[in-house]
Amino acid sequence: MVSEDEAALGGADTHPELPVSLLLALALSTSVHAADGDSKPALPVVTVNALVYAHYGYTLDVAADHANSFELDRAYLGAHSQVSEHLSVKVLLDAGRLDDVAADTRYRIFLKNAWLEAASGKVIKARFGVVDTGYVPYAESFIGGRYISKMFADEQKLQTTADIGVNAQGEVGGGLVSWHGALLNGEGFSKPEIDAGKTGTARVSVDPLSKSTTLALPITGYVSYSLPGTEGADGVTVAVGAIGVKVPYVRAWAEYAAKMTGGVSSGGLSVTVSPSVPEVGGLVLRVDRFDADSSASGDSSMKILAGVHHDFLPKVSAALAYQRIQPEVGDETHGVMLSMQAGF
Repeated sequence: MVSEDEAALGGADTHPELPVSLLLALALSTSVHAADGDSKPALPVVTVNALVYAHYGYTLDVAADHANSFELDRAYLGAHSQVSEHLSVKVLLDAGRLDDVAADTRYRIFLKNAWLEAASGKVIKARFGVVDTGYVPYAESFIGGRYISKMFADEQKLQTTADIGVNAQGEVGGGLVSWHGALLNGEGFSKPEIDAGKTGTARVSVDPLSKSTTLALPITGYVSYSLPGTEGADGVTVAVGAIGVKVPYVRAWAEYAAKMTGGVSSGGLSVTVSPSVPEVGGLVLRVDRFDADSSASGDSSMKILAGVHHDFLPKVSAALAYQRIQPEVGDETHGVMLSMQAGF
């Protein structure tokens, strides 16, 4: 069920769009170098990967009059090159619709990742460019299921998955402690900088079961602060606390995320449990509760998602899920979704 890349849409005409010809050129120009006599591959080594998320949704609301649709949610095409023992480059193209611009329904192609990495094993890696942020990619790598639903902090737009800037990350103690820090524009990976403000982020995760191959218990703390770039503007603080559990046949992830700016706070709790049997399939059960303004009433909502999933291949999966959204004020919405991912 674990998927790899994911994305949060945003912005209007500020996206750094790329022509489709670049996608074709990227795919056609890829080569992988054969191993030498020492069994180590000759450098540079270039790999290409692709991943597609799609779904069919059927709305069960009476007022929706049997509304249903097929949707292509995201499509990714990327290349990674290990250019030397300590240097690597990654470019990832992302195609999708703009989910915050209802009037624009066209698919757009833009950069999700484009970075140069200098690394010293797993101890420390430093990246510059359009880089991954510290929390959402880490959480998704543990619980998976991105093709079914975004992570809570991403879905509620408390955090993005990538941004333009520099980051450093690593682990010590054989995975006992992992960390990530970044200095970013703060606008997200699909928007240019609009002022002098910057965002700093930090994550620390501790897994006391890191030596085990079958058990895991990562405990995570994450914080980001966006320094205002204009006089009189308020800074934005986001804090996340999370814990994951992995035991044979079950994974679970629980997170509490909060955003504070200008005396207004929002946030909520999300819990996902995913029991599964290898080569058979599994379940996904998730409950979210989000409050857009803790000082006001009538603006909270609850999301319930339950379904089954099956992995046909490492990057080919399907899931059938029921989802219900219950706002504190207003009508409930619910429906079923057949979600799929396919990649190489």
